[in-house]
Amino acid sequence: MRMLGLALKMLLDVPAKSLGTLVGVVVSVFLMSQQLSILLGILSLVSAFADGTDADIWVASAATENTDITDSLPATRVAEVASTPGVAWAAPVIQGMSRITRPDGVRELVKVVGVEPPRYAGLARTLVDGTQRESLRGPARVFLSWSARPAFAFPAPGERLEIDGKTAFVAGFFDKVDPHSSYTYVFANLDDARAYTQFPQDRITFVATGVSPGEDAVTVRQRLQARIPDALVVTRGELSAMEVRHFLRRTPVGMVFGMGTAVAAFIGSVIVAITLYSSVVDRLRDYGTLKALGATRKDLVRLLLAQAWLFFAVGAGVGLLAFFFVKAHAPQAPMLAPPWMLAGVMAVSLTSCTLASLAAVRRALAIDPAIVFRG
Repeated sequence: MRMLGLALKMLLDVPAKSLGTLVGVVVSVFLMSQQLSILLGILSLVSAFADGTDADIWVASAATENTDITDSLPATRVAEVASTPGVAWAAPVIQGMSRITRPDGVRELVKVVGVEPPRYAGLARTLVDGTQRESLRGPARVFLSWSARPAFAFPAPGERLEIDGKTAFVAGFFDKVDPHSSYTYVFANLDDARAYTQFPQDRITFVATGVSPGEDAVTVRQRLQARIPDALVVTRGELSAMEVRHFLRRTPVGMVFGMGTAVAAFIGSVIVAITLYSSVVDRLRDYGTLKALGATRKDLVRLLLAQAWLFFAVGAGVGLLAFFFVKAHAPQAPMLAPPWMLAGVMAVSLTSCTLASLAAVRRALAIDPAIVFRG
């Protein structure tokens, strides 16, 4: 505690320089948090369909790269999947692009996902309060995304819409299945979805599959893949990872945000290093005095590390507060901040501050105590 108090006193003796260093750490932590949280938010949208629907395993065309780039399967695949040991249920799911006519006449691009009653396998898991799966029963019933309501003038349940010139009625709303794309999802009954998208009667896009209690999803997936070698069989987690992997490979988003995070960490560490080093140079006599009074090399190392860690503690705290303030006041931005991400940012910041102090440590250890007695 004595070393910490001395470190604080020395920093407060030059408040302008210390404030500049503190700002560097704050900016570094804020930028790292912001860059990573937006990247994670975007990736959560990329994998929204896989993560937000209720199937344990998905069977798709072997030509599938992600849920947007795929082909169709014969409808007979459903029976093959359902009769495989370890499968509790199997249901057809189709998808196709269409357009909803907005109240202002603009035709909004949507991806219609058709699910089959009574199970409605493949439907979004999160339904808005007041919406039940059974709400989809009946002809021309659709579920809209809760976040997409503004585009359709905030329709209420029961209101009429037009999808590809055909009538549809809003039966309810789902949440947490919002893609990182120019379209929004619409869930409909299987036959209605075929009509909205002109999807062939004898074809399907996916077989949504549930695993029997006590069965391992990976083991069941392996059985299905052996039985249907000409199809792609993936678990929910594998489909999610496939979506993310495809997105990162096809777009520069991951590289851009990764470089932004690295640059932020570098900037923070450089500012701390320069400030600590210049502080030692400015206080050569002070450090010489400490050595003349019996301060050991270990004492000087502790002193400089204490200064670096003070910058880290205050700067990281302020930086995270600024990040959460922006996050709270920008709900439209896709920002996620899981605990592991925040812990990672803190660890990187602490490491950069510690490493940044090394140059200052070397300069302080090289000081000759005799400097105190020189004119």
